[in-house]
Amino acid sequence: MIAAPMRLPLFVNRENKYLAGAIMYAIGYACYYFTNHHPVFTPRELPMNWIDLNTPFLPWSVLIYISEYFYFAFVYILLRDYDNINKYLYSFFLLQVVSCGIFFVFPTIYPRELFPVPTDLPQWLQATWSWLRTQDAATNCLPSLHVSSVYLSAFAFLSENRRKMFWTFFIWSTAIALSTLTTKQHYLADIVSGLAFSVVFYTWFHTKQSYSRIVPLEVEVRSS
Repeated sequence: MIAAPMRLPLFVNRENKYLAGAIMYAIGYACYYFTNHHPVFTPRELPMNWIDLNTPFLPWSVLIYISEYFYFAFVYILLRDYDNINKYLYSFFLLQVVSCGIFFVFPTIYPRELFPVPTDLPQWLQATWSWLRTQDAATNCLPSLHVSSVYLSAFAFLSENRRKMFWTFFIWSTAIALSTLTTKQHYLADIVSGLAFSVVFYTWFHTKQSYSRIVPLEVEVRSS
């Protein structure tokens, strides 16, 4: 006898949306921080291809790179359909967990020492770089969670048939993905694998996975 596929509960509603989001993001960040700053195994460098070697180091592009930290808040506030929000949180959370599992067993590192931050930058930009390279160690490269997380978030608007919002955030995601190269935070392979992960997790949790409702649907959602 074949067991029925597991149905995940739709537990997020209007009252707990932001609490649930905060808890999910906090757990995901804790997983990332531990594997990023405390690798158990020795991280290894990946081979650089032509694009890795010839993409210029553009210090100002760090502003695009760190815009990710505002990006997720905008996406989560703008999503309207609570069923879709549930699916987004499941996909986002499991993306973090699976990626951090890869970081644990196959840690990778980027040779940042080859690209020192220029000393003639404005003080505020120097401070931004100092904060980033302290906060985000050179490990946890493959796959790029920076890339997979933003594209996965943009795809969530497709489930609400909000094409304008999707394209707005897709373009923003692409700018962030490119900035991972120009800030010398990631290899091209990290970007490609990150995008692939976003497609896989979106497809599974938004179109394949079964769900069961455990709370009443309180808001009739309109598509824009």
